[in-house]
Amino acid sequence: MRIYLFISVCVFAMFSLGAAEVRLDKVDITLAHPANGSLLAMPKRQQLWVSGFNQYERWLSRISLTDFTANQVAIPAQAQFFASATLANQRHEQLVFFTTEGVSWLSETGEVTPLVRSDSLYRVVDKSRLRDNDFVIALGSGLSDFLIPDFNHFQLFRQQPDGQFNHYPLSVPALVKNWSKDLNYQPRPYYVVDANANGKLDIVMVLQGQFYAFLQQQDGSFLTKAEKLAWPITLSTEQEADQRNDAGATYAGKNIDSIAKVTDIDGDGIVDIVIEREQFIDALERKTSFRVHYGQKTTNGLVFQPEPDTSINTDSSPIDVKIADINGDGRQDFYIASTHFGVGTIIRVLLRGSASLNVDFYLLNENRRYNTKADFRQGATIDVSISNFRFDMPLLQLADLDADGKSSLLLGDGANKLKFYLPDSKRLFQRSSIDISVALPRDAKQVTVLDLNNDNKQDIILPFSSQDTEQQRNHLILLLSKTEQ
Repeated sequence: MRIYLFISVCVFAMFSLGAAEVRLDKVDITLAHPANGSLLAMPKRQQLWVSGFNQYERWLSRISLTDFTANQVAIPAQAQFFASATLANQRHEQLVFFTTEGVSWLSETGEVTPLVRSDSLYRVVDKSRLRDNDFVIALGSGLSDFLIPDFNHFQLFRQQPDGQFNHYPLSVPALVKNWSKDLNYQPRPYYVVDANANGKLDIVMVLQGQFYAFLQQQDGSFLTKAEKLAWPITLSTEQEADQRNDAGATYAGKNIDSIAKVTDIDGDGIVDIVIEREQFIDALERKTSFRVHYGQKTTNGLVFQPEPDTSINTDSSPIDVKIADINGDGRQDFYIASTHFGVGTIIRVLLRGSASLNVDFYLLNENRRYNTKADFRQGATIDVSISNFRFDMPLLQLADLDADGKSSLLLGDGANKLKFYLPDSKRLFQRSSIDISVALPRDAKQVTVLDLNNDNKQDIILPFSSQDTEQQRNHLILLLSKTEQ
């Protein structure tokens, strides 16, 4: 595979390996603010939205993916979050804000129009932050709906073909924890699933270790009272999952079972459920397993077996877990980055300022099972600064550069080198890497991989902030996969 790296229209570097060819255009964009907030791509509009902040201000910029110009956009005073939505009578996706008063739409002319009015958990504006959020939900109509968390309800607004919204207050309490004298409210996670197999998407949530569904009716309306589902999958209650030790809770021998993901794992078109089990050895050390329950469609709806159909067991604590099709076979694989939080790790951090990180890849085989041992392992290092109370994760990403469903492994090496480990049919990734010289952000968690230009090839976004060198500060570098000429 050959990788060409372009700056504008000039070749920056060329690397070759094999006969296939991939081209990367490097575009360096200067912003008027740090790129340390959220990234939102609108491929149909050929736009990338970038938010940023410092201690006192927040910003939002719109980048054109045709000429790569960046323009700041005024943020509504009451805006909390932003997202893209499909609105009636609009050709392409639109920018919407979740505000303290509801949801508003920013038109292409810059006019802000309220769409729905609603209370929420977020009743006071964070004037120095603006991030993306999943308040936009797709329930099968082809138009975007809004799901707004409140203290005792999720406020569901279903969009109609004429652009109006029907309101359904879904009765469900927020998650709450009392830390000392402070109350912490969080929205309850939700999952979009056709739970009763009637061809309509429902909203599934977990309350006290049990599955409940708000069922969509044939006319698109929703029942506002949840129905308990007879899914015999073990989940921890909210009390069992409480890790605070001020109430006498102990860590040794404790298990916490929670939902890791609800998705089609084996590619049969039916939703499956992945449960993450944390097994505590003590307050520092724990083991983690991922237990997959395959869904079956019956006349009574989805059903699951009480015991997992396949599982992955690790002897460490994952820092990052991704579930995606890595090798292009239509089945979902696991990417698990983990380290050991034991006494030895603490000593190494104190002596060397670093900790070892293992990235394990587990591939789902044709028998719908994961192997006992990882199919591939990649090592990396976490840099730790005790004096600054921070740790820097290495840049580790997967990217499909050829639109063939097979991912390359991207690994940052220092501040100015990006390694590409290309797909290999025998060992998942090739042993030797293709190295590209390019500035990398200090905060690797901000690096994003997605398809910016709708060519089914994934692109790489490198955002820089005030933590980076003065030369790179407030820049955004795009590495765009190019179609072979």
